[in-house]
Amino acid sequence: MQSTDRITPARMVPAGRLWFNIAKSIEADIADRRLAVGDKLPTEQQLCVQYDTNRHTVRRALAWLQARGLVESTQGRGSFVRKPSIIYQIGRRTRFSDLLQQQAAQPTTRTLTLELRPATPAIASALAIRSGAPTIFIERIGFANDQPLSIACHWFASDRLPGFRQHYNRSRSITQALADCGVADYTRLRTRISARLPTAAEAQLLSLPRHVPLVVTRSWNVDGDGKPLEYGEARMAADRIEIVINSESAPIQA
Repeated sequence: MQSTDRITPARMVPAGRLWFNIAKSIEADIADRRLAVGDKLPTEQQLCVQYDTNRHTVRRALAWLQARGLVESTQGRGSFVRKPSIIYQIGRRTRFSDLLQQQAAQPTTRTLTLELRPATPAIASALAIRSGAPTIFIERIGFANDQPLSIACHWFASDRLPGFRQHYNRSRSITQALADCGVADYTRLRTRISARLPTAAEAQLLSLPRHVPLVVTRSWNVDGDGKPLEYGEARMAADRIEIVINSESAPIQA
């Protein structure tokens, strides 16, 4: 934890611009590593005293820093210097573990559900199967360095992947389970991206404040012959990722 005197005071400026000077002062301390990842910022009251201003001005500065992804604020806990965003690159081959490993982030997953479910009309359309046909449904949480990053759901046509559940239970890897079923490669056909606030259950699973939005991706993957293979939906903490869309996969610069 950092003491209040480690933040550089703002110069005397008109009241209307003081919030920006406070924000830039804190930003400079983060850039110069006088404030490190995980350090707690002074309380709002301490910042008010330090900069001889009111809480409205301080909150505006903190909101600006949070919008830039430099700090995260949680009611009851205060404001902290946040970890850099994970780059989530969407291309022809999007693999969760590979993306994180390229950024020196340790990927892990926790499977919440693995079961057969009848295809809803929307899932049936995505997989080009009849409505009500059995699908393999997987829901799991993805972590980067033990921090929850995403909740992902995956659907596969069951009759196209005999033995998939057994293979997955053994490897706990979707890519490996597909390879064990004879699917050597698969590619992303298209992705749709939207955003919304998390439900109470999602916020709890991701250790996320309810006011921080989710980035929601819907994806369609096809096998080597171009046939529908997988439909997926992922809900990712917007303050922990940065989405990059490439037409061709390329190495990620950590």
